[in-house]
Amino acid sequence: MWKLIAVAAVVLLAGCGVPHELPEQAGDVHSIAAEGALLAHEASEGSHDAFTTEHAKALRKLLDPLRGAIDDPQLGRIAADVDSSLAELAARPGDRAGAAGAERKLERSASAAEALAG
Repeated sequence: MWKLIAVAAVVLLAGCGVPHELPEQAGDVHSIAAEGALLAHEASEGSHDAFTTEHAKALRKLLDPLRGAIDDPQLGRIAADVDSSLAELAARPGDRAGAAGAERKLERSASAAEALAG
């Protein structure tokens, strides 16, 4: 069920364009990080490697244009951390311990972005 929700979130984010205001950018980073944390959690429990890899790549693809539009240094660092965690997850989807670490990092990033969103 969560996979269906995750795919719906990706589709919604993909169709929205790149926001230019900090609260909206932070909200989008939060959404991507939170979805990445869910993906990492599933990977830490042994979900399918191919799904994990492709979903992490899709989230990074959503994050890429957003990162280019971010002017706020703090949000820029958060987005870079999210990208790094997703890249690690995509590269080693079968590494359960690594996925658990990525989950924790992505949860922290999601919280930090949510705080900036206000």
